[in-house]
Amino acid sequence: MAKTYIIIVAIAAVILGVYFALPDRHFVDSVFPLHDGASVFEYDDKADGGSSEVTFALTDSSASFSCMLGADTAKSAWCGLLLDLSQGEEAEYRNWTFVDSLIFELESSGTDEILVKVWTFDPDVTDISKPRTFRLLMKEIPLTKGRQRIAFPFEQFYTPDFWYDDEHVDRTLNRRHQETVARVEIAPGWNQPRGKKFSLKFYSITAKGVSNFAFGVVMFLMLGLMIVAIGRTHSYNKENENKKAEPKA
Repeated sequence: MAKTYIIIVAIAAVILGVYFALPDRHFVDSVFPLHDGASVFEYDDKADGGSSEVTFALTDSSASFSCMLGADTAKSAWCGLLLDLSQGEEAEYRNWTFVDSLIFELESSGTDEILVKVWTFDPDVTDISKPRTFRLLMKEIPLTKGRQRIAFPFEQFYTPDFWYDDEHVDRTLNRRHQETVARVEIAPGWNQPRGKKFSLKFYSITAKGVSNFAFGVVMFLMLGLMIVAIGRTHSYNKENENKKAEPKA
């Protein structure tokens, strides 16, 4: 019996030794600069009769975007920057299962807030041909003037009530579907003044996290060893009880 326990302890020590010897398994996905066929483009409200003015310039190392929302308050006004990560195919969506933070390095002027929107594929709701049916995860990001580096937890992203209402989605369908990211969108903040130009220059947008896969494997193996140890102890105790119950000659 003691030999069995020694073997189990030795195996557990080897498992832990291998785990601690592994390098940190960090997850990093570069949203910008672009890679893997991703694309970026600007949009405005001109097609719907709006008068917002947008300019956009892209280089290998930066994406510059400026916008002035239309001054006519009788009309809706919008503009933004859209990074398409999916290439239009579900199989190509970015898997952000292990993402715990988003990091922006950018330069800004004329605004103190942007909306960052992450659109994910939701199999219960999404029609690939209708972009707004992708699940919206959104976060308001405060800015200061000039160049800055901003990092914030991805868990702070939320699905706003208006998305459920606009797409007629049952609020019990609240899974984030973080493993299927299709697009990242940058839009003006809620209180951006009309008729006032703002500018953004992005140097990098990065999704980061730490994979728990190795830890999960270790816990599974340790659980297996505990089951073996408990089973062996139970068997040993039962054998002793049977021996004690045997009639003496």
